[in-house]
Amino acid sequence: MSEKEPKNLDLSKFENVERPKETQQENQSGTLGLLMDVELELSAILGSTDMTLKKILELTKGSIIELENKTAEPIDLLVNGKPIGKGEVVIIEDNFGLRITDTVNEGFKIHE
Repeated sequence: MSEKEPKNLDLSKFENVERPKETQQENQSGTLGLLMDVELELSAILGSTDMTLKKILELTKGSIIELENKTAEPIDLLVNGKPIGKGEVVIIEDNFGLRITDTVNEGFKIHE
């Protein structure tokens, strides 16, 4: 047999070896545990508008841009540019926040 040919291994002695059984929860947490430190971009989109280049170049400090969204409309919540939910703007001390009111279930499930 040449060195480049694969060798046939006899794995039959391993067929009856008892392996530890993982519960589904342990398996999921182990898999998810690998991803817990992955950073993602989270964005809340307040609204949008169309402007000409001329109008954009005229913007200065203190300019106000009117957005197409109404104040009562839900805000889009995106992860890496993909929509995952909607929410409403809240004010916490001097900061803005987002209270999630709805989640998108499109091909994936969000666990609560």
